[in-house]
Amino acid sequence: MTRSAEFDAFGPWVDQVRNAAEVPGLYRDYPVDFAVSRLVLKVPRNISRRDALPTMDLYDHLIIVAPAALIVLSRTGGSFTERALGYADIVAITDTVDLVDGRLSILTRAGDTLAVPYNGSSQEVITRLIDVLGELTRAAPRAGAATLPATDAPPALDLLDLGKQDVGLVTSYFDLLRHHFGASLLAAHGRAGLIPRGGLLTRAVHALYPMTLHGAVLCRTETELHILGRKAWLVRGNTPDLSRSHSTIPLGAIDRVTVAPHPKYLAAVVVTVRLGEATFDLVLPEGSAAERALGARPAT
Repeated sequence: MTRSAEFDAFGPWVDQVRNAAEVPGLYRDYPVDFAVSRLVLKVPRNISRRDALPTMDLYDHLIIVAPAALIVLSRTGGSFTERALGYADIVAITDTVDLVDGRLSILTRAGDTLAVPYNGSSQEVITRLIDVLGELTRAAPRAGAATLPATDAPPALDLLDLGKQDVGLVTSYFDLLRHHFGASLLAAHGRAGLIPRGGLLTRAVHALYPMTLHGAVLCRTETELHILGRKAWLVRGNTPDLSRSHSTIPLGAIDRVTVAPHPKYLAAVVVTVRLGEATFDLVLPEGSAAERALGARPAT
């Protein structure tokens, strides 16, 4: 089998594509304008190096940050599909990493989600992509910025304030402060066990296999809301959760924020950030500082 530069360079990492020669063969006929594109990345298939063959199409996605839109080409069999998202249509970007499993999710104002799985070893490259997308989405025209309630005394957060199990959330917060100059803390809380609304049998089962509401740290800049948390808000069992999630929402994309009691658990609420036809849900402790910081109003 004939070897190629693409095959020789293949690995689990997301690579920047700098010229036409570096475009994976599957996407070679697509007209990428490198002169004006802010960033072009290729995302490999989730296979080990030993299972790769020179005859394979080795990249699942080609991501092109073009001037007018984000373009994502995705492998489907021996061909590919194209999806273009205008920057004003992007209302939330979530980056989640659980050990080596990464996932970039982009929510649109129409309520659709574009998801790109990636290997967690490429976190630095994905962070650069998110930075560029953030710059372009902030510059996109929007109806107006949402107003979050003012805090009389901005809270502080030290390493062990959320408990030993959530030190990772605090370090993520410190990373955010270094990365986003001028970001301010809105609220933070650690994990907590939840009591189900069901009867005695349901509560007995939960005593053996409890439900945990994971912690979160909420921050804001002048133009964005940042939500730091875990891969999922609610997780059953006692296995440690080391995942990390960072969601970014442009304030100008927020139409309103509503709150309702959680349908299955006591002392928990679902706060829904409404972004056009899209919704972004947070599960928070009832009456928490995070709920107040978002100015959530009862759902009607």
